[in-house]
Amino acid sequence: QMWNGLSEIDGVTLYGPPLDTPRTTTVAFTVLGVPSSQGATRLAERGVFVSHGNFYAHTVVERLGLAPEGLVRAGCACYTTADEVDRLVAGVREISRG
Repeated sequence: QMWNGLSEIDGVTLYGPPLDTPRTTTVAFTVLGVPSSQGATRLAERGVFVSHGNFYAHTVVERLGLAPEGLVRAGCACYTTADEVDRLVAGVREISRG
């Protein structure tokens, strides 16, 4: 739900293995024109809490051309609801519009 919702937003780039491979429930992404730190702050203002940075993968982030800001990272756990994922996707959609 999270991957599919975010992938439908213009200006959002998702990073990581595709859905048809083994992966965690964490999604890393960027929003075109929005520094990752600002994206995380703007989501927090909407009650959606994510992380941002390089997540100890500095070389990867550098090679992706995303240093020093890095990526935004959102994850799900067994208690994450579909409504919470919808709030994340809606928040990212708002942020992507400026």
